[in-house]
Amino acid sequence: MTTKHDAGNPVLEVPKGTVIYEQGAPCSTMFLLRSGTVGLFLNYHTPQQFELFEIAKPGSSLGEMGLFDHEPRNATAVALSDCVLIEISQQNFPHFIAAHPEETIQIILDLSQRFKSAIQEVRSSHQIVAECLDALKEAQANKKDTLKEKIRKISDYLLDIPQDVPPELYISFNSRFHGTMF
Repeated sequence: MTTKHDAGNPVLEVPKGTVIYEQGAPCSTMFLLRSGTVGLFLNYHTPQQFELFEIAKPGSSLGEMGLFDHEPRNATAVALSDCVLIEISQQNFPHFIAAHPEETIQIILDLSQRFKSAIQEVRSSHQIVAECLDALKEAQANKKDTLKEKIRKISDYLLDIPQDVPPELYISFNSRFHGTMF
């Protein structure tokens, strides 16, 4: 990583493939993307790796949650292309807010969008659980083979998930329902 400075904040030139920060690491800075694409991952470089989303819009923020709540990083950020980032420390953040109100608004918008995405994921998960519970209730009432069919439909639905989740995870999950259980 190459470092310059912009009004007291380090400007980082980050090569493709570089880990910008790791899940679980202490957090005292956030970043603004100037150029490039950054991926945010859960369990990076493990069989359970999952890409949360990609950040490619210049001016977008990343790493701000830990800066605000003083918790460890909740994801790993990786440069998916060569990137330019501005690093903002906790100490410089009040000055940054005063000097850059438009970028501060973008940080708030980024947080809002991520919150909306998380709510949608919770809704989707809730719907799947509700469908499973309904299928179990119906199967108990009918004592027919409909439970197996409904679970198979639900597992087929679950297999239509983003490509960044390892196929072994899906095969393992799906084999539980299509294998010897029934």
